[in-house]
Amino acid sequence: MPVLDVPDAFQIEVPDGWQPTVVSPSEYTLSDDSGLQLNIVVYAPRDKKDALAAASTAAVREWAWNIGVQESKTLTVLTPTGGDTPRAFASMVRDDRNVYVGFFYFKKCFVVAAGSAPASDRAGFAHVERLLWSIEAA
Repeated sequence: MPVLDVPDAFQIEVPDGWQPTVVSPSEYTLSDDSGLQLNIVVYAPRDKKDALAAASTAAVREWAWNIGVQESKTLTVLTPTGGDTPRAFASMVRDDRNVYVGFFYFKKCFVVAAGSAPASDRAGFAHVERLLWSIEAA
């Protein structure tokens, strides 16, 4: 599989049938013909305190609120422990598209990746979730 490799940021395998697009030097999109999409934005590194579970949870909930998730204050946020990269994930069920977001606190950058699938495509949504979990430091 080809790899989208952004130096000093992240890398992710591009699944067969998906198209990577460079929107700008800090924005990337992966999509396929079935309506699955992954949007990735690279930011300057954050303070180490931002990667703590409570801060990550608050940041993900704020992001969800900003995209219109009304129940964002009670959104369940997963902050896995272990590994070199602090991460936070959340799943949001929407009317037309379901969204799965990942916050990644790499040493040289902060990455927000939001995958989405049509609300009717459960298998596609599971695929998008797996893609987000596969993002690694470059």
